[in-house]
Amino acid sequence: MLAVLWVVTLLITLVAATALLITQDVDAAASKRQIFRSRMLAETALAIAMNPDVQPDEPLLRRQFSDDERYEVHMTGEDGLINPNMLLQREDRETFRRIFRNWGLSLPQCDAVIDCLLDWVDGDDFKHINGAESKAYGNNGMPFNRPFRSVEEMGMVRGMELVEKAYPEWRSWFSVYASGQLDISEAKPEIVSLFTGADMGRTQNLQKQFAGFDGIRYTEDDPPEGSIGLEQALNILGIPTTSAAQLSSILSVTSPTKRIVVRVQVGDLKREVAAVIRGAIGKGATTILFLQESNPSESENGR
Repeated sequence: MLAVLWVVTLLITLVAATALLITQDVDAAASKRQIFRSRMLAETALAIAMNPDVQPDEPLLRRQFSDDERYEVHMTGEDGLINPNMLLQREDRETFRRIFRNWGLSLPQCDAVIDCLLDWVDGDDFKHINGAESKAYGNNGMPFNRPFRSVEEMGMVRGMELVEKAYPEWRSWFSVYASGQLDISEAKPEIVSLFTGADMGRTQNLQKQFAGFDGIRYTEDDPPEGSIGLEQALNILGIPTTSAAQLSSILSVTSPTKRIVVRVQVGDLKREVAAVIRGAIGKGATTILFLQESNPSESENGR
């Protein structure tokens, strides 16, 4: 009898272990299916968004397949941000001064930071008056003497700690992927004001013109693309015709560079794919400049 009880106990243990293994395998298979499905939906949504003829208010960019399976695509113009490499290439000190002064830096601090930024991206070892070359960085391979490849790299420049302290959100103003022609229909009013010297009230009014009656960009009530040209936009900003001619080479009202953020949910799994692409509507294929996949629960920053 004792032997029988031992055998029964052993069989129960084996059955329980087998059931546990089967359950784990089923859960793992279900998880893999979720991951596969979420990636498939993300790639589908991204492919649709990358079509040069797709507008940001396109219904295909927001799809719900069931209660717990959906994707949503957000598209914004990356050219609404400032490309620091282009400013430094033009040695546009005045724009940098206006921005840094607005953030609370003194004029001498502004000039010192600008000189250090110029020394970082130029191809020589000759120091600007208030700049910094290799000795200032301890001869550890910096500065890189090439254009910035990321906004985070800007934070490595000597003197940028002053900017960080004055305005911790400075990174949200810049993008190394922007074309360099500031899209004043996309840029924040503060950026437009400091970039052009226009009054803040006028820049806010311009933003309302592009957003339509509901005040939200990329909705059905937005004015048709191209209905507000650069000349009209500059007129709304109160910029004289003589200055408008000079600014037309560095300003635009369209963004050939787009940031696409795809958010997917499959069951309890959420994924996010962020991409920066370049390609004008109706002018052929687009080019991917940046691509990153992340889990929103792990990181809220897709940039």
